[in-house]
Order: sequence, then structure tokens, then C-alpha cells
Amino acid sequence: MKIAFVLGGSTYPQSLYRVTRDVADEIRRLGYQVDYVFWEDPGPLKGNDKYLKIFGLNKESKSSRLFSKFFVAILGRHFYQYLFSPLFSRQFKAQLKGEKYDAVFYQGQSSIPLRADKKEHYVVVHSCKYENFVTRYSGIRKYFYTLLYKKIYSGRNLLTVSNDVLTDMVQKIGAQPKSIEVVYNGFNFEILKAETLKPKNYNLPNSFIMSAGRPDRTKRFDVLLRAYSKSKKNYPLVIFGDGKLLNRLKKLAEELDLSNDVIFAGFNNNILPALRQAKLYVSSSDVEGLPTVIIESLTAGTPVVATDAGGSYELLNNSLSKWVVPRGNVEELTRALNDILENPPEVSSDSIAFLDHRRIAKRYIELSERLKGRQH
Repeated sequence: MKIAFVLGGSTYPQSLYRVTRDVADEIRRLGYQVDYVFWEDPGPLKGNDKYLKIFGLNKESKSSRLFSKFFVAILGRHFYQYLFSPLFSRQFKAQLKGEKYDAVFYQGQSSIPLRADKKEHYVVVHSCKYENFVTRYSGIRKYFYTLLYKKIYSGRNLLTVSNDVLTDMVQKIGAQPKSIEVVYNGFNFEILKAETLKPKNYNLPNSFIMSAGRPDRTKRFDVLLRAYSKSKKNYPLVIFGDGKLLNRLKKLAEELDLSNDVIFAGFNNNILPALRQAKLYVSSSDVEGLPTVIIESLTAGTPVVATDAGGSYELLNNSLSKWVVPRGNVEELTRALNDILENPPEVSSDSIAFLDHRRIAKRYIELSERLKGRQH
């Protein structure tokens, strides 16, 4: 059986590949073919993976970039991709050159440009569309984008990576999919543990509180800084990440008199070794799908405090659920910071065994067999 994971505009180093890699490798180990399909140059191709130069999506061609830039400026990126999906889908099919797959899984937003694909497939939804995109707008634009995402995802076979993403899609977007169910991202915990043991390429204190992510409106590092300023500050706070809001966060840290307590460590593509030193990881986000960094922290044995965004409750389950606090609530986050450092729980990947890549790989095979059966 031949299976395609379409990542579209993602690349090998990016998160969408990393959260699907372990499952794909396990499916291959079980004797099935899994190909990744990109339309942005992912670098040297691995195995039978494919790079398709689709006009209007590809960034290497100048004419393609100009075409895309012109219409995105007028229509917005997702409406542009939806509107021109017949053009993109025809190219997609032609450039596969007769390669036939028994099952196709469009990962993340790769499904939007190929919405016109009539062959039955699965769309894997990795984020909360309403919270992540629609809430950026107000008035008629908010109404328009709600309808757009409802149209994009209705009538499809959807897989969501957490219950929160499923709720967002059905209740907030109002999509009416052909089918919808939760299938978590899968992880090889042994590989994750090994990655935390790799040499680190940064100089940090021996112990600290840690957080990471692109500083934007959803990560809410401002809430974290305010909570940390009210906490006992047992350890310095290290924030990994870079972005246009970073200077604003640095200014807020100065206003809160935290200049000597907070370290802005910048972007680093290998933060897992830092989890060995971290006494605590904090996720202060307003919006998540299934937060990979929480999975990495638990696997490294690092306790976690998180807001109730995305799949945080599903990851911090049972006794760990006491460390999940309401999003945007500075007081509750402060309380949790103080409490967990005074009474640190022992954590490991045992509490998230349902994310084991072998279990998730079997689920993908079952879904692939289902699609193959429908097609024949």
C-alpha cells in the first residue's frame, strides 16, 4: 500500500515534518510506502519523497512569486489558495506523473490550495482555525473568514490532533465534515530522550524556568512575564524565540523590573537539551493545537505549567491537570508557578503513552485501508 503525506509549503526542518516523522517511519518499518510531498523546496529529498514546482505556490520561480504576491495582497492568503485550488490541483496531479496513492493525508494547511482534489482523502487539522485566524478580524471580515473556513473544511474527512481542535472546527467554525475524529500526533519517546542528551550550543544558568516560541499575540509571553514578576522568582526565566514582538517583551520586562531575572535567549533550533536543566517549563499560550513542547518536556522529565489552550488538558492528565490554569489569568499562573516549584511532581512519557508512534502508525494504516477499500 502506498501512502502520501502532503506537507505542501513546509520543509524538513519545520515542525509539521517533525511531528509526523516518527509515525511515517513506523509505517515504513511495517512494510508500507510513505512519501512526503512538498511544493516548497525542502532541501535534499529523502527516499521517494517528492518536490512539486506548482505555479502560484512555488517560491523559486519569480513569475510564481509575483503571481502569488499580487493576488494574496488583494484576497488574503487562504482565500487566494482556495479560489485558485482548481489550478493548483491540476498541477499537483500532473506533476505526480501517474503516481497513484491508496491514501493521501493532507497535513495542516496543505489542504487549502488542493481543496479541489475530488479523490477521497483525509485532512489533518493541526491548529484551531477560529482562535488562530478568525479572531484576528472583526465585523464583516470576521464573518467572511468564518464562512470561508466553514466552506473549506465542510464535506471533508477530517482528523484533528486534539479534542480542542475538533471542538474549534465543529462548534466555532461550524464546519460540517463528512467525518471527523481525533488522531493524535505520534512520537518516538526514545528518540526524544536521546535528543535531550545532545550537546547544547548555548550558555545558560544551571537551573531556570523555561518557555519557548515565536513572540506573537497567541503565545502570551506578556502574561508569563507579569505572572513571573509576582512569583517568588526562585529561578531565572529563560525565553527562547525571536519575532517582531520581542522588543516589546523586553521593554515590558524592564518595566516590571525583571531585567536581571529574565534571559531572552533568541531563536535556537535545538532547545531540547535545555530541558535537562529546566526546573519547569511554562506554556502561557492562548491558542495551541497539540503543544509539542509539552510532550518534549514531559519526556525529558521536566514538570509543566500550561494554560488551558489546545490539547494541554489531554497531555497534562490525571494528577498533572492541577497545573493547567485558565488562559490569560496572571494570578492563577503565578499561583501555579510557586506551587509546582515547591512541590515538583515526577513526570515522564508514561503519562502520554497514548501518543506512542507505534500506536498512531497503526491508526493511520487502518485509515489508509479504509480509504483504499472505498476506492475499490
